[in-house]
Amino acid sequence: MAKWWWKADYVETCNCAHGCPCNFTQIPTDGTCKTMAAWDIREGECDGVRLDGLRLGLVAMFPNAIHKGNGRCLVYIDERADAQQRDALERIACGKAGDGGPFSLFAAMYAAPPTVVQGPLHLQRDGRRAELAFGELAQASVGPIRQDMGGEASVRLVIPGGFIFDDGDIVNTDTCTVNAPGISFTNRDTSAFYAQVAYNC
Repeated sequence: MAKWWWKADYVETCNCAHGCPCNFTQIPTDGTCKTMAAWDIREGECDGVRLDGLRLGLVAMFPNAIHKGNGRCLVYIDERADAQQRDALERIACGKAGDGGPFSLFAAMYAAPPTVVQGPLHLQRDGRRAELAFGELAQASVGPIRQDMGGEASVRLVIPGGFIFDDGDIVNTDTCTVNAPGISFTNRDTSAFYAQVAYNC
């Protein structure tokens, strides 16, 4: 079994209402899960292969709550990864490198092994705004939650022992469009998160 760890900046968008009921072990807002997420790895390693500065993306769609299975997943690997780094990131993201973060838990919920693609992964963040793109397959724009009375909401979700993150800023999915093999959806004005994560550290 691989030994791996990383510290990363995390961005997530999904189709749920802000805060996402899944984080409270409740049924998702419309009964389904449609998510796009990325990890910008500040430093990390898998079996001696350094992962510093690379990015990993994931798109997943479930026709029901995640724990009921039947999900489909696309793993998107930074084009800058060499062959060893790509192999390490693929094993981690597909749940084959052991526990840490959400990967092995999610892998057990997929109806088939994830599709793996390597290509340009764009992630740019400025405060509460971010742009995310997995080549031509998926794009998202994230920004602050706009308050009805004006201004921007500043809220956090703290989940002690959370398996994806334990302290995240709740923001807004301005738009998210995915047209990937076997996965297609659009989210708008739904939940999103920023967080700093540390897996197996």
